[in-house]
Amino acid sequence: MSGAIPRTLVAEALGLSPDHLPPGDLPLSRLATRYLAFLDRSQDADAPGQAEDAWTDALLETLATDRPALCMDAILAALAACTTAEQAALIAAGPLERLLEANGPAIIDAIEARAPQTPRLVFALTGVWRPEQANPLLWARIDALTETTPGLDSGAPLPPCA
Repeated sequence: MSGAIPRTLVAEALGLSPDHLPPGDLPLSRLATRYLAFLDRSQDADAPGQAEDAWTDALLETLATDRPALCMDAILAALAACTTAEQAALIAAGPLERLLEANGPAIIDAIEARAPQTPRLVFALTGVWRPEQANPLLWARIDALTETTPGLDSGAPLPPCA
């Protein structure tokens, strides 16, 4: 897993000049923390500043489309930082689903390679919505990964980090 997203890539993804960003690359752990804070605030209608960390969602959207391997690293960092199954469900319905829609066939080998050591990834895969025009081979592989995992909809607790 990569440890950081290059500052120039963050700037490009957000449509900013690198001069408008803090110095240095963006550590995945920091992105994960800020993204989870954004998710938590977006679920709380009374929380002020819902858009405060909306840039994290925009960045993950761009990574899902343009940099699938780096997006996978960011998703794994976010899943590792989760404290609730609800957060994992939001990651499943957000960046993980977007990654599979944009680059599923290209990233499935990496998902399969990481799944045995990453129970939270498999757990999150159970919460990804299968599109109507789903790639049957991709989804057969996802189904094989998740067939023995209690799904997010089952009320199962968040698995421990590996």
